[in-house]
Amino acid sequence: MIIGHFHKTIWAKGGIATYVRRVSIAQKETGHQIYYFTQFECSGSNADEAPIVISTESELFIQAEKLNLDVLHLHQSIETLPPRHLPVIRTLHGHSPYCPSGSRYLERWSKPCDRAYSPIGCLWGHIVDHCGSVRLPNLVGNFQQTWQEKTVLSQIPVIAVSHFLKEQMLRVGYDTKLIHVLHHFAPDILNDEPPPSSEIPHFVFLGRISPQKGIAWLLQALKHVNHPVHLDIAGEGYQEPEMKNLVEKLGLSDRVTFHGWVSSEQADHLIRSARALICPSLWHEPAGLVILEAMANSRAVIASRVGGIPEIVLPEINGLLVNPGHQDEMTSSIEHLAADWTFAAQLGQAGYQLVSNQLNLKNHLEQLTSLYKQVISSI
Repeated sequence: MIIGHFHKTIWAKGGIATYVRRVSIAQKETGHQIYYFTQFECSGSNADEAPIVISTESELFIQAEKLNLDVLHLHQSIETLPPRHLPVIRTLHGHSPYCPSGSRYLERWSKPCDRAYSPIGCLWGHIVDHCGSVRLPNLVGNFQQTWQEKTVLSQIPVIAVSHFLKEQMLRVGYDTKLIHVLHHFAPDILNDEPPPSSEIPHFVFLGRISPQKGIAWLLQALKHVNHPVHLDIAGEGYQEPEMKNLVEKLGLSDRVTFHGWVSSEQADHLIRSARALICPSLWHEPAGLVILEAMANSRAVIASRVGGIPEIVLPEINGLLVNPGHQDEMTSSIEHLAADWTFAAQLGQAGYQLVSNQLNLKNHLEQLTSLYKQVISSI
């Protein structure tokens, strides 16, 4: 099968690039021919991953036809419908089809947004709840994008990375027949070693340092943890200076280390050195790819009860769920795992079994290939 993957910044740092890289490598290894398409030149790829740079969506479709693609796999929104004879499928990695800001986060209140899309309600959200930019060009652009998504995604098949995303799409009128749920898969690192037990328990956060990721909430909760612990924060973002100042203000300098952006190998090392991963999101995480990485390393997870996270973090089975923004719940969850190594190891082992048996690359690839074939046969 000849497969094309498209994102306008295909190898930019983040979860989409990680997913595309992992799934396309697996596709190559099973004999498929892979092409990558992007709208902007990007670094961070080797010769085998060099993308074809296109300037317009029309050019993307023309290139797809010239290369005789069996299927074009989109990883972001497009503004125009592809030709009917071109097999196309879209993986939905975010909230843009039903959320003009794409954030599902009310920054003014530091909590996730649960309203259904409506022009009036979402305009109120931009202006009052600070869920998106109020600058007129950005505001108009946000609403235009959601309208464009509605136009295109009502006519092409969609892969939602969680049942939560599908439910949100159905909530605003998308056709259930076009939406297929396919969870992300864990990387094939699979480490079944239990967490370290002979030193101060480490907990790790991996991700963007931005308000919706909940780091301020996590640090406030950490302040009240009585058990000796250490928090490793790996990632970068515009809120990093503010969070470093907060660490100083809270007197946590000896309990928190900022590592900046780390490689996959460094991330694995931090996870394996930890008692558990913490995902303190204050927005509706579509899937939580980093959670699967922790489970593949047999590590417990403390995560917010938001978005698609409860579909993979099962309370008291492979992790602990806390309500977003609830400081006492976060504090007690950290203390619980810090004080009980055996329980943390049991949670980690259960997560390992989940990703080994169900959320693995082999199963994901089989389901994805089946969806490709459905798309091709429908043309």
